[in-house]
Amino acid sequence: MQEDNQVIRDLLTTVEAHARGMWRYRWRAVVVMWAVSLTGWIAVYVMPPVYEASARIYVDTENAIRPLLRGIAASSNVMNEVTFVTREMLSRPNLAEVARVTDLDLRAETDQEFEDLLNTLQDRIQVAGNRDNIFSISYQDPDRAKAVAVVDSLVSTFVENSLGADRSEARQAQSFLQGQINDYENRLTAAEDRLAKFKRDNVAYMPGKQGDYFSRLQAAETTLAATQSRLRLGQERRAELLRQLEGEEPVFGIMPSETASGGGGFTSGKIRQLESQLEELRLQYTDKHPRIGQILDTIDLLKKQQEEERAAAGANPSGPIAASPLDINPVYQNMRIQLSNTEVEIASLQAELRQQQQEESRLRMLVNTVPQVEAELGRLNRDYVVVQAKHQQLLKQLETAKIGEDVENSIDDVQFRIIDPPFAGLKPAGPKRQLLLAGVLLVALGLGGALTFLLNQLHPVFFTGRAVTAVTGLPVLGSVSLLMSPEDLQDKRKGRLRFAAAIGLLVVSFTVVSLFAEQASPILRQITGSSS
Repeated sequence: MQEDNQVIRDLLTTVEAHARGMWRYRWRAVVVMWAVSLTGWIAVYVMPPVYEASARIYVDTENAIRPLLRGIAASSNVMNEVTFVTREMLSRPNLAEVARVTDLDLRAETDQEFEDLLNTLQDRIQVAGNRDNIFSISYQDPDRAKAVAVVDSLVSTFVENSLGADRSEARQAQSFLQGQINDYENRLTAAEDRLAKFKRDNVAYMPGKQGDYFSRLQAAETTLAATQSRLRLGQERRAELLRQLEGEEPVFGIMPSETASGGGGFTSGKIRQLESQLEELRLQYTDKHPRIGQILDTIDLLKKQQEEERAAAGANPSGPIAASPLDINPVYQNMRIQLSNTEVEIASLQAELRQQQQEESRLRMLVNTVPQVEAELGRLNRDYVVVQAKHQQLLKQLETAKIGEDVENSIDDVQFRIIDPPFAGLKPAGPKRQLLLAGVLLVALGLGGALTFLLNQLHPVFFTGRAVTAVTGLPVLGSVSLLMSPEDLQDKRKGRLRFAAAIGLLVVSFTVVSLFAEQASPILRQITGSSS
């Protein structure tokens, strides 16, 4: 607590020392204050009045048809476009156009003056918007009519550019999409030609319904193994039937008889049956059909068997042969039928096996060729699909953009309502002379105080022994007090009164110039010849 009190006492001592030191230069401060105040107040008085013109516009973006066309027609964010237009209004080309339309360019005689004029326009024009879609445009100018003309030109530019921005962008988007579509059509045609040429050149290696090369090879191997298994089963069944036929006994009590070879016998009947099937198949297929080839092979086999039977019987092939007792044995006949069917099946399976072996061998020979062909085909198909998908997407986007443009041309997507037309009040909007006069006074007081502080720092004095010890580090042995005469004390009081009167008169002068600022300003400008 004692330390805090000591710090406060030291601080107060320091402040007192500075104040007493600055008091020595008080009249210099008074001179500076009066000089700065009078100069600043005259400068504020001769400042020309500034008129502010403003306008407010409401942007109506609500449209009943817009929600119905969502997903069908291209839509844009109207408020974003309007905001962009407000920024574009302050671009130098637009400001130059406004200056020419409103004859502001007549104030500039050189290119540098015209550049300064554009910079002034950019600083004085204010464009603001709020969440209620209300935009305000304001501009300040010494000429009231010019201020109104500038705001009116800005309002026209704002409305026209906002209405034309969306349509211009829509046309540019359609032009871009059409160019992209033409490019992709050329690429699509080239991809189709490459794919068609590749298929023609490699028609023998194209994948079929069974899939790619390895799928077909696996299917061929599986089919070949199944056919071989069926063939083995058929051969085993035929061997078993032959074994059973060799052990079959004839029917007792029945004598051998003779039959005509051309019209009877099991083999002849089977041949006629196969020939009948052959005629039916030839009505539907050519002789190159696998089934027809199998039947022809079977018929040849049965005819050879018939010749062998006749040769074994020692009879004339064209004459009658005697039927053995086994021929009329029903069990024997049934086994002979089964044997014949089995031999037909075996012959058919052998033909199928030969074809499947050939196909399997052919596929194995193409083990290095077909995968490469299929890989290249896949790449061509992939490129074609990608280009086709992009082409379809661009066509859809172009159609959407066209519908959107038709909507923009048929309805007003955005409406502008001028709430407050361009207008400037009869009284100037600026400058704020009272505020500026007060600022001048504060600056003058600050400069006066700063001057006294600086002079005190340049020419310091000591008012107490403690200050001497604190600065020099030397002890003070004693001090002599100044005894002033009554005349000196009276002169000192008069000096303080004169200083208070000078400061008070400065404050009174500020009050007077503030009260009569608007009335006296035109007179002073007329005296000094300043432009109004």
